[in-house]
Amino acid sequence: MTTSSETPAVAGAKIPVELLFRVPYGKVLHGRNCTHLTADRLASLQPATELDRQKFKVCKTCLVALAGAGPDDFDSFEAALEALPIPLAHRPAMREIAEGLDKSRIWIPSSRSYVAVSPGAGHEVTAYFNKGFVDVHQDGGGYKRVLMAGFSGTQTNTFAHAPDAAPASCPGCYMQLPATGRCDACD
Repeated sequence: MTTSSETPAVAGAKIPVELLFRVPYGKVLHGRNCTHLTADRLASLQPATELDRQKFKVCKTCLVALAGAGPDDFDSFEAALEALPIPLAHRPAMREIAEGLDKSRIWIPSSRSYVAVSPGAGHEVTAYFNKGFVDVHQDGGGYKRVLMAGFSGTQTNTFAHAPDAAPASCPGCYMQLPATGRCDACD
């Protein structure tokens, strides 16, 4: 894991090259179980070379996972809600949202900021369950934010307002897109 004095490139140098892979034409190295990789990208993974490691950064999620502090996987949605912990008042609404979703894979990332569910490795996350809201994947792409009752979002001195809409993300690696709309990691 990176410390305040290590850059991601330096920290990535500690990971054995045999554990790193790249997508053809990609500019970021990944571990085989990276949650950012879609099924077609998983199928096209190529072993990274020492030259690749010198040229490219390691995905931040993979950097943490390969350093031994990866996501915690759960057998049940209820166990994940308890482990985060999600407020008891929000759990019934979250259970209702999760009811219609494929929850073959349930995990909490090392950041401990949400519970994620997906149909499995190589599939897009179907929902992110945060402590006060849920971001649900939409059929046309992107996510719709559902606020939980009583959650006011970011507080200011005089009033509460809903959080801003989720920023656009890259369809390939799911990282936030810069203002140009082109992914720095994939393009």
